[in-house]
Amino acid sequence: MEDVLLCSIEGRIAVMGINRPPYNPLNPAVFEQMIAFLEDLYRNEEVQVLVIKGSGEKAFSAGADITQFVPRLGKKDISLTAGFHKAFELLSQLPIPVIAAMKGHVLGGGLELALACDFRICDENTRMGLPEINLGIFPGAGGTQRLPRLIGKSKAMEMIMFGTPIHAEEAVRYGLVNKVAAAGTVDNEAMYWANILAQKPKTALKNIKKSIQHGMNLPLAEGLRYEMELFAEMFVSVDAKEGVHAFLEKRPPNFSMN
Repeated sequence: MEDVLLCSIEGRIAVMGINRPPYNPLNPAVFEQMIAFLEDLYRNEEVQVLVIKGSGEKAFSAGADITQFVPRLGKKDISLTAGFHKAFELLSQLPIPVIAAMKGHVLGGGLELALACDFRICDENTRMGLPEINLGIFPGAGGTQRLPRLIGKSKAMEMIMFGTPIHAEEAVRYGLVNKVAAAGTVDNEAMYWANILAQKPKTALKNIKKSIQHGMNLPLAEGLRYEMELFAEMFVSVDAKEGVHAFLEKRPPNFSMN
């Protein structure tokens, strides 16, 4: 099978690159390889951060390969988006931080892929949007659910119903991306973030992600109780002991990374 994903692991950082330039469209082969790599990461106790990027300079991903829709027109077929949802949910629930390094076009399923990540960094020339309405459909790979949770209902409805891509600076104002990097530097910026995260205590990172993701789906009082339970669990970790003692002893902490 063709390598439609270029995956690598170096130290505590994994990189997954969509390898279908110039526009890196998403198809079943991409999802098959993505799911396999993500399942490997769930079992990997060494990797602490995942960076996702697109090959070439034109796109992170311009979305689904539209040709795969043609044979299914006129049929009610929930399996059409099953690959998207399985891959993106595995990605979203991955216990380690995930960074999307975006440049060029980030459209449709490409943006929905980025929405399943924890951090989104783009370069100043990036254009992102959900243009599916212009095909007579709507974002069916998580866009109608993850986008409003991230940027709010009103702006999400605007992006989805008008289908007009937005520029990097708009995306920052919306809270859609964390940072805009200079043109040509987004991969380096993403790796800079990844290297910082790779030095943080892994158990704390996992519990932060777990507390936020699970707690957002709970009423506030229940979320606060869940946070309290996780916080108490942290105090049996070797990293908590090391971090507190290092602070009191005025020295850099030496976290276990386990």
